[in-house]
Amino acid sequence: MLEIHLIIKSHSVLENIQHELYCLVGNSGKSSVGNLLLGKEEFVVKERTSCTRRLGLVAGQWLTVVDTPGWWCDFSAQETTQLVKREILSSVSHCSPGPHVFLIAIKASSAFSEKRRRAVEEHVGLLGERVWSHCMVVLTSADRCDHTVHYIEGEGEPLQWLVERCGNRYHVLNNKTKGDGFQVRELIEKIEVMLAGCNSGWQYEIEKEVMKQLERKMRKEKERAKERRIKREKQRQMARSQLGELDKSKND
Repeated sequence: MLEIHLIIKSHSVLENIQHELYCLVGNSGKSSVGNLLLGKEEFVVKERTSCTRRLGLVAGQWLTVVDTPGWWCDFSAQETTQLVKREILSSVSHCSPGPHVFLIAIKASSAFSEKRRRAVEEHVGLLGERVWSHCMVVLTSADRCDHTVHYIEGEGEPLQWLVERCGNRYHVLNNKTKGDGFQVRELIEKIEVMLAGCNSGWQYEIEKEVMKQLERKMRKEKERAKERRIKREKQRQMARSQLGELDKSKND
């Protein structure tokens, strides 16, 4: 049975945090979440390969939201380009010294399969093992799941696993309901409660070794890409040379 956490507003956190920093991750639906949070169309809903950062005043509080590039829903992290993985990691630097929360956008209108669960686990896991204590699941297109707990349980083990991995933290956003400030304020309250109970610090700072490992992989990938280009160019030159010799023999 899925554990349900009661949300109680933490005034002490509100008093100490004047500017909250959020990171959006997932394969799709992130930009819509960002637009709902900021109350306007700040993020263009399209495929991108770099992070986008926007600032807004929400419920009297400054909020920075960083939208990261999405991955293909069924792709493993190994199949995702090094550039996209590098951008997911660099999202932390856009919220210096680190984001307060990573919001994992999940479309409620699509079945959440085991393959998609693994994709989320691997891509979010790029940020390090400690990141899960700063994660919350956000169900979008949620006009389809009026009874959220029943919906999560009905989706089966993959979604239940993800919610539990995020400390049973989740929120429902109906992105068809524009201008509904209540659902946004409720999400912010849940995040503040999460921060109040976070023993590892309010902001998530990525381990330097994690970045170094990815940078090494990117350098190797660039070297391999360069080698492939050189090889293709040699093959083209050889083909042109052979065609030239063939034309010459015909003329003779």
